[in-house]
Amino acid sequence: MRGKKVVGRPVRCVALAVESRGRMASSHEDSLKHNIVVATHHKTGTVCMSTVFKAIASDLGAAYVEFRPQYGRLVEALRAPFVLFNYDSDFREHSPILSRDDVRILHLIRDPRDVLISAMHYHKKSNETWLHEPVPGYDDITYQRRLNALATPFQQYVFEMENSTESTLRDMVKWQYGRANCFEVRYEDLRRDTQMAYWSNIMGFLGFDEAERQVCRQRFWQNSLFGNVVRFAHKHIRSGDVGQWKHEFTPELATAFLERFPTVLQSLEYETDNSWVQGLKETNGGGLTSVLKRLVGKY
Repeated sequence: MRGKKVVGRPVRCVALAVESRGRMASSHEDSLKHNIVVATHHKTGTVCMSTVFKAIASDLGAAYVEFRPQYGRLVEALRAPFVLFNYDSDFREHSPILSRDDVRILHLIRDPRDVLISAMHYHKKSNETWLHEPVPGYDDITYQRRLNALATPFQQYVFEMENSTESTLRDMVKWQYGRANCFEVRYEDLRRDTQMAYWSNIMGFLGFDEAERQVCRQRFWQNSLFGNVVRFAHKHIRSGDVGQWKHEFTPELATAFLERFPTVLQSLEYETDNSWVQGLKETNGGGLTSVLKRLVGKY
């Protein structure tokens, strides 16, 4: 599933110039050769990718279309050239778009353990509307209030695993991997890509020529955690670091995670087995080690 690539047809050159307000713009009317679909998942770098590709679309004269708001009129909205953005990678009856000959796809995933950590902390404080709407089954208490009412981080993580994060991980696993027109991207690789070599490879796969890739690199740098983004001033970013689970997961939390998602890490090729749990710091009760060892042998 990692970065399967095909050689795309070269796109026509678009001469670019820096406008006085610092924005790159196309100097003529030629359009991009390939339409672009960007498919992400909650807490995998969605806000960053949305901001980057919205700017790229504007710079290169393509329509930027968000899947959910345009769901009912997507056919009319997708006038080439376009960049289509879907933040949960579920295209439903519009999935044939992904098989079009004129489409190239970027699909982004992240280590499920870090997705859980990021989601739990974000949902405790975010102002997103759905977090403040009464949830049936919780005495009409909102998602955020229910989460914050739980006494310990462990209980809050379990709540996340059984609700929002469960849906996110399910969508990540059910994605159709192996498409020839799709570059499978990992958040971790982008986060470490300080020289933007990996990003340049992705942009080449999507069909951008060298002049256009310069624009893409500029926009990625402006919105990356190692570039111009001030992490702690951004409401969507708590940490963004890779491998947070190594410090946040306890044996107890690892046990709860494996009980609910026994194969997700192997399915997404983040682990080959469950031996990762043996390196976690022991906390709160010596009996957890034996439980974890049983889990490692079970799955």
